[in-house]
Amino acid sequence: MEYLKQSKNLQRNVIVCIVVAFIIIPAFYFYMFNSGLSKDSNLWSNFGDYVNGILTPILTAINIYVFIKMTIAISSLEEKRTINANAIEEARFEKEMHHEKEMLMMQLRKQEIDTFVKQMNRIFDYSSKENRIQSLQQVADYLTSFRETGFKWFKIEDNNYTKNRIGYLTVGLRTVLFELEDNKQSSEELFNKIYDAKAEITNTLVEAALE
Repeated sequence: MEYLKQSKNLQRNVIVCIVVAFIIIPAFYFYMFNSGLSKDSNLWSNFGDYVNGILTPILTAINIYVFIKMTIAISSLEEKRTINANAIEEARFEKEMHHEKEMLMMQLRKQEIDTFVKQMNRIFDYSSKENRIQSLQQVADYLTSFRETGFKWFKIEDNNYTKNRIGYLTVGLRTVLFELEDNKQSSEELFNKIYDAKAEITNTLVEAALE
């Protein structure tokens, strides 16, 4: 639109210059050298030479002016097109990078969830007392590490609550460990709370990974 506007303004200015030239030059000639129209062909020839000699450099100058203005306008238009194209390309690149980043984050979250579920399943998977103590110790250590590192990959609305639930689950497992090492029987209520915390945390992580 801007290029068309400049082109119309330039065209109008050129037409005005040409019209003014064709009016002023003959008027000046007749004012200076002739009192009216003549029937002498030599005088008309002289008038033609006069008009040609005056208008030719003027029209040449106008052509040069038009050429320069058109060149500048086209260069400006091409520069704007290049800037717009670069902006579009940059926006497309950023969009692709954002998409790749989101895909990578989803993959990392999925891996963390798979590891979390696998570790949590070890709470109830054991073949002996010694094996159970070792498994629970490893799960408790994993939860401590996950709370500090793996948890950061998830965008959870209430991070503090979920972190507290992970901490509660860790404390519950260590309580079971102490009781096992002292040959005490853990209460069913404690196991139910551990199971509920595990299920709640897993659901929270899955929901956060899907957002």
